[in-house]
Amino acid sequence: MIGPDQDPIRRAITEEFFRTVAEKPDEYELYISPVTMKELRAVKSEKKRKVSTDFLNATKHTELPQDDVAENLAWIYVTEGVLTQTHIDDLTHVAYAVAAHCDYVITWNMRHLANDRTVSRVNIVNAIENYGKIFIATPEFITGGKIHGK
Repeated sequence: MIGPDQDPIRRAITEEFFRTVAEKPDEYELYISPVTMKELRAVKSEKKRKVSTDFLNATKHTELPQDDVAENLAWIYVTEGVLTQTHIDDLTHVAYAVAAHCDYVITWNMRHLANDRTVSRVNIVNAIENYGKIFIATPEFITGGKIHGK
């Protein structure tokens, strides 16, 4: 989500991502995992929480319901060594997207998610578990690097 103290360039790219998604409803659908909603509720700064909540409320999206299949898939990722248990929330985001048959997970988390190693390992597990491929990328992938207002 977009916070008031987020890096200005990332903030602008994120805003451009949401603008792009909003302007192309036939091309993009936005889904939010229960983990995202939990993280949003846990933000301690009321200002940050309000900015993100307001932004999300202004964006057409679908909140994915709690799903045991997705939760189980996240633990399979851990068991298969995609990432360690300390990254279960990251893997749960991915699992919800996979279980909902999404094409992409969009994240700024390049260290653990948006990198070739994780994407490759996730998709190996997905193939074993009879799920489709998922692509994990930063918002720039969708926007082509455009910055909001530029």
